[in-house]
Amino acid sequence: MKTAVKFLIALVLSLLLAWAVRTYVFTIFSVPQGGLPPQLKAGNRVIVNRIDCEKFGRGDVVVFTDTVVYQPKNQRRKRVFESHFIGRIEKLPGDTLRIDTVQFVIPTICCKRCGCKDCRFYLLKTPTGQQLVHKHQMIGKAFKLF
Repeated sequence: MKTAVKFLIALVLSLLLAWAVRTYVFTIFSVPQGGLPPQLKAGNRVIVNRIDCEKFGRGDVVVFTDTVVYQPKNQRRKRVFESHFIGRIEKLPGDTLRIDTVQFVIPTICCKRCGCKDCRFYLLKTPTGQQLVHKHQMIGKAFKLF
């Protein structure tokens, strides 16, 4: 009887530890339709390091969250939910963007309202185009598994 209880306790603790590591340290995502050429195709699996989110460099592949608004057909009510996306960092804070003839500088500090010292934006290349992403939306760096 004591060995069965010890076994169950060990099993529960190991499952809890595995869940915590997968949720808060390393997470596995599937690359969405469209992929991220040349290295990632749709359906590839990536492992995301959630701990190392302080320094991002140009060319890093990252997973980020964004709000999606969806309105089903024949319904008035819109549904809002968060979804995960993948992208490659093209421009860092302080870099200059050129849109037609106008130049913009990606700010190194985004706002006074937030109050944090590491509040930054990054320009990412995503499967659907380019997107300006806030540092707080970043989940972590992604590395190809298979």
